[in-house]
Amino acid sequence: MPQSPVVSGSELADPQPLAGAHAVPGWPAPDPAAQALAAARARPALDVRRLRHPSEPSRFALAASASILLVGLGLLVLLRLAGVLALAVLGAGLLMVLGLVWWAVQVHRASLLGAAARVTPETFPVLSAAAGEVKQQVGYTRPVEIFVTAHTEVPVRLTSFFGTHILLMEGDLVADLVKPGNRPQLDFILATFFGKLKVKALAWAPLLIAIDALQLPQVLNFLIAPWERATVYTGDQVAAACCGSLDESIIALNRLLVGKDLAHSVGMSGLMNQAATVRRRWLPRLQQLYSSYPHLTNRYLNLLSFAGQSAPGQAYAFRGRLSPATNARVYDVSAKLARLHHRGPRRVLAYSWIVASTALLGLAAFAIFFLVPQNDLVTLGSILSSSAPATPGPAVTPPAPPAGPATLPPSPAPPTDPAAALAAHAPAAFASTCSALTPQAAMTGVVAAIGCAPTGAGDPTSVQYYQFDNATDMNAAFENAVNGATEDGTCDQAGQRGTYQFTNGPGAGSWACYYDTGNDGDMVWTDTGLNILAVASDPVQTPQQLHDWFFSPADTGPD
Repeated sequence: MPQSPVVSGSELADPQPLAGAHAVPGWPAPDPAAQALAAARARPALDVRRLRHPSEPSRFALAASASILLVGLGLLVLLRLAGVLALAVLGAGLLMVLGLVWWAVQVHRASLLGAAARVTPETFPVLSAAAGEVKQQVGYTRPVEIFVTAHTEVPVRLTSFFGTHILLMEGDLVADLVKPGNRPQLDFILATFFGKLKVKALAWAPLLIAIDALQLPQVLNFLIAPWERATVYTGDQVAAACCGSLDESIIALNRLLVGKDLAHSVGMSGLMNQAATVRRRWLPRLQQLYSSYPHLTNRYLNLLSFAGQSAPGQAYAFRGRLSPATNARVYDVSAKLARLHHRGPRRVLAYSWIVASTALLGLAAFAIFFLVPQNDLVTLGSILSSSAPATPGPAVTPPAPPAGPATLPPSPAPPTDPAAALAAHAPAAFASTCSALTPQAAMTGVVAAIGCAPTGAGDPTSVQYYQFDNATDMNAAFENAVNGATEDGTCDQAGQRGTYQFTNGPGAGSWACYYDTGNDGDMVWTDTGLNILAVASDPVQTPQQLHDWFFSPADTGPD
């Protein structure tokens, strides 16, 4: 068996000396802070990178890749459809939510100050010294506040948010762990959390931000939870190195499983049989799909497999105390895990996934902004209303549009110079079908009008263009036609309106879609640069289909 380059079997067999266990009678008690510093300097530092669980880098790559793609793609689509303003509104909302969570953590911390005992060299010298030594050995330098309370939901619990790390420990557990002889178990329990925090601190901060953002909807947590569980396994392996003994590590896990009173009396053959059952069955595996912590029984198997590589003598001795049937069963279900530990982490493959997801996001950004035509400026209200399910309501019939097949049938007229000038702005695809029209008398300011009959797939039956001599009359005709349509409406109900700005095609203007009095679908838009109002009508297509045609790559004019 290859030996670990970090922890050898002899090192695991020699637990660290107890801090403050040998006080000379009649001498002054040693200063707890100085004692902790001296003990910390005597501990060899651990390379947490080389103690990581073999699946942890690949699971981190899965979480990071999914976060990059899904979060990045969502932000790109929002930016493309709703613009920078909507993105800023979303960012402000997220900051508000995160601020509220941060405030809740601070309130929880303040409540602990009044309802629990904070660990300091003066309140709990042994626990404080152990925490300092383990942090130094693991190489974790960020602050972690430890509180001891009478009752907790679980014996030890870690809360982390925005750099605030709070470790809450049950008083009965601490009282037993600080006794002479139990120091290795105390080191193990502390190191499981400090090792987990350390491996997270090694990750690149922007990726952690993306991962945290992906967890906000909760439904996507199954992409993040495998990495969270792997960090727990990493913490156990770091803790085993700090503890120095497989047997003491197992007893520490027993404390978390059944409590301090039964920790030394658990029948390991029965417990390992149970662990093998949990590992093999699909329902327990499915149950932890969204869980950030693995089943505690799985941690036994991982710890035994890790010891098989780093301290094979201790692992062999532990297996020798199991019944032959249990040992064979544990070996069978742990075969894959043993191969993973023997192979080690595949960091290059994990990094390749992250690079590939970043490249895919770049390609998606190029497609969204350069290959998918869409209006550049759409108000946030329009986007929200179009994405929400429409609620049926009473039909509102807007006034007749300025032109349409039901109200303004094309009537051939001799070409005039203004009509010819207007026809020059019609799309080339159906300009040959255009002919002059006689506009309604009620439409003031009209210089010329033409009617066209496109024949392309998806084109409306009729498109009319009206040339006005000024923007005021054009906008008045538009408002008269779309009266009743609102920005938060729906094309196929009471009507919807908005503004647009294309990089190619018509200039800036307003648009509206609705059913006219003849129940034909209509799409009306203006070109403020040319003072041209256009109307697309179709007795079969819905206003929403005409709306989609207008915002499609098709040339709709005027040009």
